[in-house]
Amino acid sequence: MYTINWQLFCIFFGIMLLISFLMALQGRHFYTKDVVIRKFSIMDLEIPATPLELKNVLAGLYDLPPEQSRKSIGALKGQLYLDFLYMPFAYGCIYIACALISGKMEHDAGKAVFTALAFLQFLPWLFDIIENIYLLSKIKPDVKASSNPVHKAYLAMEAAKWGIALTGAICAIAALCYFWLSGSYASDSVRYFVFIVAEIIIFAALLKFFIKTPPPQKA
Repeated sequence: MYTINWQLFCIFFGIMLLISFLMALQGRHFYTKDVVIRKFSIMDLEIPATPLELKNVLAGLYDLPPEQSRKSIGALKGQLYLDFLYMPFAYGCIYIACALISGKMEHDAGKAVFTALAFLQFLPWLFDIIENIYLLSKIKPDVKASSNPVHKAYLAMEAAKWGIALTGAICAIAALCYFWLSGSYASDSVRYFVFIVAEIIIFAALLKFFIKTPPPQKA
């Protein structure tokens, strides 16, 4: 834990944003046919309201016009596979931030909380891997709706994944804001803050100029 630093965080954060951009490029082609041709997002697959909703989105990939069906299926599979590369950098960023904040805490309770939040990130990473394997296994023309117990277990896993990751991220951001507002930070850490802001600006610019959703083909 004590060999990591904010420079490593900046590297992880930058790679995470780069992979996010590549995944956004693939997301432009996420179309399905559910009565009509419509866009969908990866969140529609991660948090489907019912087993039938997930089944309809995936089955609809194969009801699209042939060329669009090929692009949509390829883009979805590509994003899920690329997500395996994204995971260590996304959860790694939270781990690094929480670990560094733990080392800065004056009280043992604070150190324990952020140390726990750091190591807990291995759980959502594991859940994310299981999620992707599950979704990849269901991308096929004859996809069947999952049983209610399987669907409930899937949603519970998603809730745990997002809950643990967001708790770690939010707590880390809140602690960092406190340190900055109270002036309790090293002067050389300002450069890392500037670097992170620059990475976010570049990422936002890439999204603005390169992410344009192609129009759906008519059935």
